[in-house]
Amino acid sequence: MRGRTVMGRLTIRAYLIIWVASLFLACLVTSGAWWRARDRLRGMRDRIIADVNGVNSGQVLEAEVLGARREDLLWRATGDAKHRVVKEKHLLRAREVASSLKDFITTPREEEIVARIGHRMAAIEAADTPGTSVSIEKLYGIVEDLLDAIHDYLKCNKSQLEETVEAAWQLHRLVDVWAIGILVFVALVLVAGSWVLINRVVRPTMDLIQAASRFGHGDFTARVPIRREDELGALSRTFNNMADEVAHFEEARLHFVASVAHDLKNPLVTIGGAARILKRDSISPEQREEWLDRIIAQIAYLENLTLDLMDTVQVSTGRLSLNKVEMDLKELICDVHQEQAEITSSHTICLEAGDPCKIIGDRNRIRRVALNLLSNALKYSSEGSTVLLKVEQRGSEAVFLVKDEGAGMSPEEMQVAFLPFGRGSRTQSMAGGSGMGLCVVKSIVEAHGGRIQLESEQGKGTTVEVSFPLA
Repeated sequence: MRGRTVMGRLTIRAYLIIWVASLFLACLVTSGAWWRARDRLRGMRDRIIADVNGVNSGQVLEAEVLGARREDLLWRATGDAKHRVVKEKHLLRAREVASSLKDFITTPREEEIVARIGHRMAAIEAADTPGTSVSIEKLYGIVEDLLDAIHDYLKCNKSQLEETVEAAWQLHRLVDVWAIGILVFVALVLVAGSWVLINRVVRPTMDLIQAASRFGHGDFTARVPIRREDELGALSRTFNNMADEVAHFEEARLHFVASVAHDLKNPLVTIGGAARILKRDSISPEQREEWLDRIIAQIAYLENLTLDLMDTVQVSTGRLSLNKVEMDLKELICDVHQEQAEITSSHTICLEAGDPCKIIGDRNRIRRVALNLLSNALKYSSEGSTVLLKVEQRGSEAVFLVKDEGAGMSPEEMQVAFLPFGRGSRTQSMAGGSGMGLCVVKSIVEAHGGRIQLESEQGKGTTVEVSFPLA
């Protein structure tokens, strides 16, 4: 279980590094073992060649010594000088072979025996020198010692040859075992690595492809299971977060369409009803005037709604166009206050205005900013409460402030207040709207080089402060 946990925590990159390193280590060990075995086999080959040459030379030396002894016996028995000549040839050949034995020495034991052979050959040469008086028994005793030494040399070389051949066979078997072991290890690493890669790369990739395909065909509930905390796990989590945001955006968009349809329906119903009433001949001129005023008011509402929708589209597409002129923010806010105070009977709208505040801006757009913020303050505060409008100079900025005593917002609602369709479930139940108002307001303010700040506490009201650079 602990091994599985460790494997699950490994990133794909770390796993691939370990996998490749294991294969590289196997190849490195195989190469090292092969080079080592090759060096040992090369040394064994040289020893075998030396031992074989030593055996051949020892046999030739033995034959020459025996031949020299035979010719010496024939010379001594017959007195024929040709046997002595042949004997000298055998001894000369024996000396040459004996001197060559040192080229085939591979062990101290062999070196000792070759030294004995050299001493015996020197003793035979000294005894066979003309003018020396060495008995034939002593001479043949030296020859016997030489033959014994040659026999020891042949025996030593044959034994070494057998040991070397046996060692070569053992090394051969060891190399076979090593080769099989390395092959099995490499096969296991390849199989295990491939299986893990299938589980950690192929399957999550297929899950991601299937989820992306379902999501692309309109299934906004499609999500990718996060199997491990690795690169593909991070990619899957990113996809799921993106899918959540897109699904939320789609839900907000549908709510926006429903809200717009609702906002369009009410004035259209009023206008349609007023038109049907105006067709009657029985209504008085006063009633006709009243219904015409209602139609005009609803048309003005629709015009403002259309302008808001146009601003929403321009903000969404990044094509918000402004007709900037020098204007007095204080004067504009005073006009908004006078207009809204006359038509609003459910709330008290107060105004605090200081010195004139000259700014460069689009008058209609900034007016809609003020109306939007004031409309929100009225919608989300209880009847009879007070809404404060305040405009003043503050350093190098003109500041416009809207403060209400309404329901306020939670920290979570404040985080999404300026996002497209950003409305909390609590505020949706309190008042209608598309959720694009503050988003458009923020875009208009920032397009003028200004900034907007929001302070709110749930149950204690909300304060929105907008700042523009002075002209």
